[in-house]
Amino acid sequence: MKTLALFDFDGTLYRKDSLFEFTKFAKGKVAFYLGMLSLLPSLIIFKLKIITNETAKTKFINHFYKDMSQDEFTLLAKDFALHMISQDLNSQIFNSFCNHLQANHQVCIVSASCKDWIQPWSDQHSAKFIGTELEIQHGKITGNFSTKNCYGPEKVNRIKEQFDLSEFDRIIVYGRGKGDREMLQLSK
Repeated sequence: MKTLALFDFDGTLYRKDSLFEFTKFAKGKVAFYLGMLSLLPSLIIFKLKIITNETAKTKFINHFYKDMSQDEFTLLAKDFALHMISQDLNSQIFNSFCNHLQANHQVCIVSASCKDWIQPWSDQHSAKFIGTELEIQHGKITGNFSTKNCYGPEKVNRIKEQFDLSEFDRIIVYGRGKGDREMLQLSK
């Protein structure tokens, strides 16, 4: 029986929001909280559903990372992935993750978060990763995405780009957020 196990990351496999945790790690807590204060109007209009998740996230990335060197960002992201993620895993979901890997199931993390700070961790565990990618120009982060934000229906679109779902007898999905609803419907 061929099995595909799909894991959301933030709030499921990882107990926190990795975008926020990575930003605290990369920029420091004081800069993070001051930045959140200046982003408060955007967060409020996002919560009021006036702007999309992708728009709010782009504003966040612009504020904290626009014009940062790709090399510096990549080093910070890898350091976070390899040294910080394991501290905040949901142990129950992580056990399921490990069990799927040990059973030689196809395992993939599907996240709206950027690949830079999750993929090094997923690579350590030989799991595939699908996520949002940042746009880089001239060796610097532009503050925009080079892919659509991997959230909601986009998660399903990206999964179908990577996998022929008809090849799997079972699809098991782990997700807890509103951005996982469509992905959860893939379960069989």
